[in-house]
Amino acid sequence: MGRLIAKTAGDLTYHVRKFTVGEIYEFFSKAVDGQSAEPDWVGNVLFTDATLSDIISFTDLTKDKIHAMEPEVLETIIAAIKEENPHFFAACQRLEEAGKRLNQVLTAPSEESVSSNGRSLP
Repeated sequence: MGRLIAKTAGDLTYHVRKFTVGEIYEFFSKAVDGQSAEPDWVGNVLFTDATLSDIISFTDLTKDKIHAMEPEVLETIIAAIKEENPHFFAACQRLEEAGKRLNQVLTAPSEESVSSNGRSLP
């Protein structure tokens, strides 16, 4: 397991896990395997850079503690997580960009399906 690094946000003291390469592999593997689980829509979209599940994975904070916090405090915690795990978040960014490029390719009309007037054929 990676190191635990003590951090503070106001009066709160918590620990951020600095993931090892093996833990990053495991995290991505669990994310792929867990796609069939019931999603936490709010927790997945509340913040731009991380989910509430990410905060739980990268810290020693519990779901109950996180739910009792104001979003601004959690933004500070997310910043600390990103500071200690820059390679993980860079990999996430690259995967997101690759997914967007792939989506553009998959959703762009092919030349064969466009008629001479520029409209897509059924």
